[in-house]
Amino acid sequence: MKFSKLLGRSICGPMMVLFTFFFAMDVSSAADTSTEKRITKLFLTSGQVDLAREVVKLPLHRGRLSSGETVWFVLTDVSDFATSKKMGLTWAPSLSKAKDLASTRVAEMDESNNFTFKSGRVDFSPTQTLAAGKAPDFFPPRMARAGSIGDAHYSPLVRVANRNDIVFNAPMIAFNVGPEKISFCGGNPDYSVVTDSVANICPDKGTVDLKLRFGFADGKHLRYLSFDANSEESAVLEASTFAPAESDILKSGATEIIYTIVNGKTGQNDPERQGLNSALSGEGPSLDILARFKEISAGYSPMWDVQLAEWTKEAIEKNQRKLITDGDDVTVKSQTGLLVSPGGGPVRTTGILVNCPVVGFTNE
Repeated sequence: MKFSKLLGRSICGPMMVLFTFFFAMDVSSAADTSTEKRITKLFLTSGQVDLAREVVKLPLHRGRLSSGETVWFVLTDVSDFATSKKMGLTWAPSLSKAKDLASTRVAEMDESNNFTFKSGRVDFSPTQTLAAGKAPDFFPPRMARAGSIGDAHYSPLVRVANRNDIVFNAPMIAFNVGPEKISFCGGNPDYSVVTDSVANICPDKGTVDLKLRFGFADGKHLRYLSFDANSEESAVLEASTFAPAESDILKSGATEIIYTIVNGKTGQNDPERQGLNSALSGEGPSLDILARFKEISAGYSPMWDVQLAEWTKEAIEKNQRKLITDGDDVTVKSQTGLLVSPGGGPVRTTGILVNCPVVGFTNE
């Protein structure tokens, strides 16, 4: 049995291994001010947000593959506006651009909205591990092993063939197990059978509590979820499923941009702290920035094109490095040469895709 227990970091010989430390830091760093925090704008209206615990409770759906295996999943976004209102999901019209992709799974829904999927399996049994790079450049990590791995046919996007080809974001939570195997209503789930972002899961009640991630958009604090990535390294950093098949979504136009700072300021108590070096050293989440997101609009998609941004040596020496909370600020600093791609030149796409549905803005 594999338990991903938020151990922070431990030393194993010469190798530092980190177990889903981002979420551990997320919860602990927010606990002291939980009574002051509140959601100011909720986008995923089917969710019940608990900022004291830093989780969102979502309906847990039980479907099946056409070959008979049980599929446990959640629904977060949908391409059709009327369906989004009816089911309390986030309207993501850009997902319709992905309906004919090879990676978009096909399903059918019956009159009770039960899903039967034609393909897509996830192995949740691996143990998630991460070995950081050598200080002070903890990124890139020396080793990254995802805690769940999708097969060649799995992506979170699903086209429902008998409902006018509506596309849902339907990430898998568990696969081919009965409810008794994933019943952890009181917490401490077995991460060999459920995805690593689960805090509590209760099939009898039809609910699952998922750990929130911290970021920024439009200069405001944002909570969002992370389910899948086409890069194993990113999947480990996000405590999500490695889904290599979803790479073709990047070419579909069904994406937006998320910026990840590589070498922001470090120091757990530094209010300007940000970036992968800080996160990999165990100081807390990397605090990524969603570009151009202010409100749900006709261009919204939960599928995010990751763009890495690195402060130049000159910017650091001149003390120009600071916390960034707005995507436009990244663009300006890239144009002026303060931020560059790790490979040099302006900040640009890395070919990495993450599935990060927005949950809501907070008043922090």
